[in-house]
Amino acid sequence: MASRPADPPASRSDRFSFGPIERQGNEARFTFVCSRHGKFTESVVFSSGEPVSEALLALLQVALGVSTYKAAAATTVVFPPLGQHGRAMAEALYTDGLAEFFVRSGLTYPPQTVFEGHVTEAQVFGTQSESGQPIVAFGGGKDSYVAGRIVELATGSAPQFASVYLADPVAEVLQKTAPSPLLLVRRSLDPKLLSLEDAFSGHVPITAINILTLTIEGYLTGSGPILFANERSADEPTFDVDGVVANHQFSKSSTFEALVRAAVTEAAPDAPPTFSVLRPFSELWIGRAFARIEEAFPRFTSCNRNFRLAGDADKRWCGDCAKCAFTSLILAPFISAEQAQVIFGRIMLNVEGLLPVYEELCGLSDHKPWDCVGTINECRAALALASRTPAFAETLAVRTIIPKLLSEVSEAELAKLAEDALAPMPRGALPQELYDAALKLS
Repeated sequence: MASRPADPPASRSDRFSFGPIERQGNEARFTFVCSRHGKFTESVVFSSGEPVSEALLALLQVALGVSTYKAAAATTVVFPPLGQHGRAMAEALYTDGLAEFFVRSGLTYPPQTVFEGHVTEAQVFGTQSESGQPIVAFGGGKDSYVAGRIVELATGSAPQFASVYLADPVAEVLQKTAPSPLLLVRRSLDPKLLSLEDAFSGHVPITAINILTLTIEGYLTGSGPILFANERSADEPTFDVDGVVANHQFSKSSTFEALVRAAVTEAAPDAPPTFSVLRPFSELWIGRAFARIEEAFPRFTSCNRNFRLAGDADKRWCGDCAKCAFTSLILAPFISAEQAQVIFGRIMLNVEGLLPVYEELCGLSDHKPWDCVGTINECRAALALASRTPAFAETLAVRTIIPKLLSEVSEAELAKLAEDALAPMPRGALPQELYDAALKLS
């Protein structure tokens, strides 16, 4: 099983609950109470201090609460009053959304957490407006650029990119990485949370926080839909061993997207809806589309470990993490060696230290890396396609891993994986005009 943190607490705490929400000008302050560590307050600063649906703020409070909750992982969670759909979203966040946290902390999963709190009567759904300028979530990577290009094709104008940030240096990096000025929303954790000694730590479903934060920002500013760049690949579990299933990307999944959209509509029928522009598409499809946006090559970064921009390509990519390995792999079939040098400052497929990571990505280990990466089949397809390009056919990763893959599957099967990955899925809930615009990039 996955490793435990260095010095975790001996046990989970008893109770975690949600205190009052206070608005003061543009700032909203959210209170949480942990039976082990006491009271915590987190804040979000929006662009406006106009009134907001209390039910919508409660959804955001629930999402924000995961950061504080995981410090002691209480066995009982008392949610604020939520509608039926809001409660379903909340329970999913504190179980499936924290699956990686429980597994990697060595805690029992499923966690058998008891959920309490009043469920309000079902409301009649209103009609969410899809008019107005969309807000496109921006995280600095290739997916954000492709989503922005799709919105530009659909609307005829440059998208309004937006980011939620925790520290000024991160905001500066995001702005330097973005193609246009960002709409920035500041989130602040309670400093006490960062100084706890006897506490669990680990992954939280950050995309859930970002969706609900930007939904409220859009509500306050009268925006159109809140658009994310979550692809269908996010639905594949990261870990599936002995009946224990965990998905690092749960809050990016189609399951959570449907849950949060229903919860928001229930809480505030006039709030902007949320869609993922890239939901019908694979990471391989996105890699091909991004390869045509050359102006982004010197700017973008997907490296979580070294997320900064200092005017030099080497500074944007650490060269030894799963995101560096995955991004280089998924782009390899569609870029030249010279373009790889512009992006990464090196040929990642030749980095010996990344070989174990490439093997994990291609399904040659117990589980995928705990990170936002594509499916095993997509990674296998990408490596097979790269093996047929002059730029990467003789790289270390191709020469080492392709023979191992061919001991399991045939060349024809690898080719079929690529064909399937590059084929769009039906649009689902995505508005037709956005789907049609995306198909222009196929």
